[in-house]
Amino acid sequence: MIKIHEANRQLWNNMAADWEKRLNRDGLWHRCHKEPELAFEGGTLDTIREMVGTLRNKQVCVIGSGDNMAAYALAGLGARVTSTDISEERLKLAADRAKVLDVSIDFVRSDAACLESLADSSFDLVCSTNGFFVWIADLSGVFCEVSRILKSGGAYIFYDIHPFMRPWKDQVMPIEMEKPYWETGPFQESADGSYVFNWTLADLLNPLAQAGLIVKKILESPARDSDFWRGSNDASETDESLLDWRANPRAGLPVWLTVAALIS
Repeated sequence: MIKIHEANRQLWNNMAADWEKRLNRDGLWHRCHKEPELAFEGGTLDTIREMVGTLRNKQVCVIGSGDNMAAYALAGLGARVTSTDISEERLKLAADRAKVLDVSIDFVRSDAACLESLADSSFDLVCSTNGFFVWIADLSGVFCEVSRILKSGGAYIFYDIHPFMRPWKDQVMPIEMEKPYWETGPFQESADGSYVFNWTLADLLNPLAQAGLIVKKILESPARDSDFWRGSNDASETDESLLDWRANPRAGLPVWLTVAALIS
């Protein structure tokens, strides 16, 4: 396992229980198997339907599954879902929740850059969601593994925070840069030894293409509601003005990046 990935695995194992308590407070995981749109941003669910068609009985792999809301949503749509994550503790919690929701999901602990337990050409769809790439040190390894496990004609579809969001200080006004766009890390996240990355658009798309994946669609989308910006505003109530770039200049940049690619 990549040394940085192992450090991040330890972080998520240690954080798993507290993170799941946070998810319990918002309650979305209880609903997303019946309301799948809750698990996706940036037009991703519509793009999945457009590229893959009906998901019933399709073989789907969610890599870096984290909170597993995407896995629950796709299982609720009838897909045969395999959920992989580097943290065994998060997978244990996700499996318990799958039982509560009565959805069938295979949970596999694996580094996304080394999915050796998954067979070649076995999935119609591979997807990853927000908060995945920031923890990944080896993008080429991930995309090569995605390419390997996809069936011919299969799709890899991801959404994540747009790279244009990464350089800015977390505040509304004034808008200030915290670092150059091209400074990608690794940045030490905390004293626990974990690391994060702020990849550029080129960093993401070039190794994806080099792995044999053919980009078919790219979406760049704003935040759907002002709650996305609440951490920057410290507001106790919803403030719709945060969606106006004149009040919040960062709202004039894309928040979500969605990419759909096919394997030939």
